Amino acid sequence: MTSQELRASFVDFFTAKGHAHLPSASLIPDVMSTTLFTIAGMEQFVPVFLGEVPAPAPRAVTVQRCLRVAGAKSDIENVGRTGRHGAFLEMLGNFSFGDYYKRDAILFAWEYMTQRLRIPEDRLYVTVHDGDDEAQRLWEYEIGLAASRITRFDSENFWTMGPTGPCGPSSEIFVDTGTENASGPDDTGPNLGNRYVEIWNLVFQQYNRTPDGVLHDLPRKSIDTGAGFERMLAIANGKVSMYETDLFTDLIAAQPPVGATSLEAAEQLVRRRIIADHARAVTFLIADGVYPSNTDRGYVLRFLIRRAIRNGRLLGYPGGFLTQLVGAVVASLGPGYPLLTAEQSRVEQALGTEESAFSRTLERGSDMLARLIESAKQRGASLTGKDVFELHDTFGFPFELTREIAAEADIEVDSAGFESEMTAQRERAREDARSKRQVVQVNLEDANGAGGAFAGLAAETEFTGYGGLDGSGTVLQIVVDGKPIDSIDAGAQADIILDSTSFYAEKGGQIGDRGTIVAGDATFDVEDTQFVPERKLIAHRGTLRSGTLRVGETVKTSVAPLWREEIRREHSSAHLLQRALKDVLGDEVVQAGSWVGIDRQRFDFRGPALTAEQRLAVQQRVNELIRADFHREVVELSIEEARDSGAISMAGEDYGDRVRVVTFGPSKEFCGGTHAETSGELGMFIIVSESSIGSGIRRIESVVSKSAEEYVERQQSVLSSLSESLSTKPEDLAERIARLQGEVREAQKASAELRARLAAADAQTFVEQAESVGGRSLVRAVVSEMGAEDLRNLGNAIRSKLRSGVIALAGVTNGTVSLLVTVSDDLAKSGVHAGNLLKVAAPLVDGRGGGAPTQAQGGGKKPAGAQAALDAIRSALAG
Repeated sequence: MTSQELRASFVDFFTAKGHAHLPSASLIPDVMSTTLFTIAGMEQFVPVFLGEVPAPAPRAVTVQRCLRVAGAKSDIENVGRTGRHGAFLEMLGNFSFGDYYKRDAILFAWEYMTQRLRIPEDRLYVTVHDGDDEAQRLWEYEIGLAASRITRFDSENFWTMGPTGPCGPSSEIFVDTGTENASGPDDTGPNLGNRYVEIWNLVFQQYNRTPDGVLHDLPRKSIDTGAGFERMLAIANGKVSMYETDLFTDLIAAQPPVGATSLEAAEQLVRRRIIADHARAVTFLIADGVYPSNTDRGYVLRFLIRRAIRNGRLLGYPGGFLTQLVGAVVASLGPGYPLLTAEQSRVEQALGTEESAFSRTLERGSDMLARLIESAKQRGASLTGKDVFELHDTFGFPFELTREIAAEADIEVDSAGFESEMTAQRERAREDARSKRQVVQVNLEDANGAGGAFAGLAAETEFTGYGGLDGSGTVLQIVVDGKPIDSIDAGAQADIILDSTSFYAEKGGQIGDRGTIVAGDATFDVEDTQFVPERKLIAHRGTLRSGTLRVGETVKTSVAPLWREEIRREHSSAHLLQRALKDVLGDEVVQAGSWVGIDRQRFDFRGPALTAEQRLAVQQRVNELIRADFHREVVELSIEEARDSGAISMAGEDYGDRVRVVTFGPSKEFCGGTHAETSGELGMFIIVSESSIGSGIRRIESVVSKSAEEYVERQQSVLSSLSESLSTKPEDLAERIARLQGEVREAQKASAELRARLAAADAQTFVEQAESVGGRSLVRAVVSEMGAEDLRNLGNAIRSKLRSGVIALAGVTNGTVSLLVTVSDDLAKSGVHAGNLLKVAAPLVDGRGGGAPTQAQGGGKKPAGAQAALDAIRSALAG
């Protein structure tokens, strides 16, 4: 089996079992996640397990990309050195969100491995949790597995994704790879050595662990399984090591020939495997929007890149080899992840830049590290924190990489000393930033006026609005419906072109000004101002309120004060926001666009999703800059001078030969827009939302000034209303709501348990009323006041008492119909298909539905057709 064939096989198997195929989530988890990267297939479904959002489908199947290089799940030390560990991995998973539980999960896994993959049953062993008697019975009596091949563990069989969140007992499936792979004489069962390889973990999600460590029942018991794709591929191909499958052999073959190296052959292979693994990881990270940096995810990416480059150097590879491997990674994984194909050029560009930068200093840094290690050996000491910091600060050696290289020489590093040096550097950086806030103030607005660069040029419009709201100009052209005319009368809509104006035209993300143009008795209401880049003209769009306006007339331009005032505050906040993002996340944050309006602004950037803590830190940083009340400083410089000054520019923008540089304290940017006089004028800054708008691009929406005040007032009103409704203080709302949610969950649980007991009590009655149709038992009934979940409970209860037969139920409630068809395993094997029977019935209730051979669900909006739907199922069985 090739890797692509195995992916397709797994997905096809579970979609045939009624699972919806859902796409892989990003390696960047949801903002509320407790992990730095996505580490499990279930991570994107955490809100579903917790009952916070509806399930995307009753049951689902995914192939999820994961990265395990940080935290308790990290495999980085074993990458390339064992046959079963990688930093980047794919997790095959099937999920049930309250639909099926342990029995079906176990049956599905066993059927797939023994029938689809044809793994001999006598090679399979399982583990269950110490307290899970139900799983033990299912393996023994449903599967027929000998008790001697079932082992019980405690913590090893209780799965969690972290200190908090969904969790539950698990049952793991192991494959015996043979005595030749045993770690020693005691390697006689799962979790005792290398002989038995874990291939599948069936997690029975039933608890939510809160920060206090207490386990609370989830709203519904669910299934979360994870099958290691790389390990399964190896087993399916009769291999012990995943590095012997096409996932890695193709990438190892794509690497350059080994050059001059002191590494032995076995160690060369280990290094080549590390490079193959890291190439997969960094390609996906960059495709998912992570960029190399010195913080958080960007730091991990940089470490993986530099670790791979260093291993390549040890193998004698030429420079640029890692970037050249991207094509091989895309060829290997692209069919399963179209994102890679679309992002290949961007990945190569980002990786090439980082590889080139590091390669220039690697040699010098390696020489220095070698000298430090030799000195430490002679002294019988560890590498000092100061030395390790110098390697990090001067040569860009990540701390983890230095520690790894030192460990290869049996030398320890002073971790505490390194952290102390890092803390001191951060403080020095803050002091340096404060010292640079004083710059020479040259106010371009004061110098701009009559005699400016564009004065008297009929082909261009001069903008004079930097100096104030009012100005004057001559009407060059009047355009109506795309055609120039000589004059307009009251009521006409037109575009007015002036030779000079105080109106700012929409450009650089800032919307155009509004206000009035006056000439004698003529008053033109400007509703929008647009820039015509081809001729550098400014068009004032609006309606003539009174009088007559003619070409050649001298006019007075007046921008609406409130409009300009609020827009310039929002625009200045965008500059402060970019500075804050770089301060919090690192300089790898790159602006990707913006929009500035009168009541809010949007800022798009390439960078990671903000955690809750980072979002708060960014907001606090902007408000610090506002409270510092920095005065706006503006200079006009040549493009070279502007770049040399350290001002931030946006890639792809055409700034011309000379640019305005706008500074508010530590914020310095190229910008032609209008701005507040001081940062203090903004009042208060609030992030309203932060979200993804595309691959690797995030968007922040925020408000300042009056809009921020109005936002706070609305939030306070909501809090007051909630507090009054719940009879509690605002500061106690979170606790009160959490308590209410717990009470609701308990009530839902009690209600579900009661309904299940009632269904079980009624089940025998339904079985006794079964009829024989075509030699098969058929239970069919229309039941009132039953929704889909209640119908499943009843169906499961009837099925437990009906050895062989078909169950067809229609639940009617609130003007809708839920349909359920269940077929016993023996009839399903003989050709009776629950999904096909449901398709016959669904149209009769104006609905649709489908499912697997043994169970199918659907519904409709026509209760009057419920009995006819069940009759249609009877007719289909009889025929």
